[in-house]
Amino acid sequence: MSNLLKRTMTGLVLLALLGTILFFGGRVLHFAVLFFSLVLCHELIGAFKHKGKEIPEHYIHLACAFHFVVFERGWPWFVAFTIPLFFLILYYLKEDQFTIEDMGISALILIYVPTFLFPLMSLDKTNYLYLVFVIAIATDTFAYLTGMAFGKHKLCPSISPNKTVEGALGGVIGALICGLIYCMVVDIPVTYLHGLFIGLASVTSQLGDLFASKIKRATGIKDFGNFLPGHGGFMDRFDSMLLIIPMVYILYHFAL
Repeated sequence: MSNLLKRTMTGLVLLALLGTILFFGGRVLHFAVLFFSLVLCHELIGAFKHKGKEIPEHYIHLACAFHFVVFERGWPWFVAFTIPLFFLILYYLKEDQFTIEDMGISALILIYVPTFLFPLMSLDKTNYLYLVFVIAIATDTFAYLTGMAFGKHKLCPSISPNKTVEGALGGVIGALICGLIYCMVVDIPVTYLHGLFIGLASVTSQLGDLFASKIKRATGIKDFGNFLPGHGGFMDRFDSMLLIIPMVYILYHFAL
């Protein structure tokens, strides 16, 4: 089976799974977010362990579970990060082999995955939930097509040689057009604020992709995992989406 066929089949399965989760929402979405947070953290920790870092995976997973409880209970969002951070400091004071660099990486994982991912639960039963995926898909699609057609100037050749400035701009414009059309279709007000945050979300989406690529280069791995044939790990597919969620979450609350 060719790699393209594997990627296509895996992509279709992921879309079907995602569609099912979004359709049911509620507890299905909430537990899916918890599951994906555990998987994404596991893959990130594995990458840094490949580089010889000692990251307490059990602690990170407990922090994800605490994030789940915070958003389930509707507690203030900052509680979800600050309490685990306090315990991370205590862990650093207690364990001599746990270096300050390991602590920084652990804090980074807590920000990058659960802190950015769990606000998705707050968008449940709103049209802004689907806007996250509209922006993600439109950015990836238009960045690829524009880059293939017009790409000449490399964006970050040392990190991702195939990405171009033209492709990045095409991704932002495509996401802006698709995002605003989606807003009009589902009766979300089309305002300058919505246009601004949709554009920013597309930019952060591409930054997330570059950030994950640089982590892979820094840790000496090709993919974050091999669970998804033709794609690698879940982090290889959802790295850009993680940075879209906070932007849409902020937009949702500003727009109320």
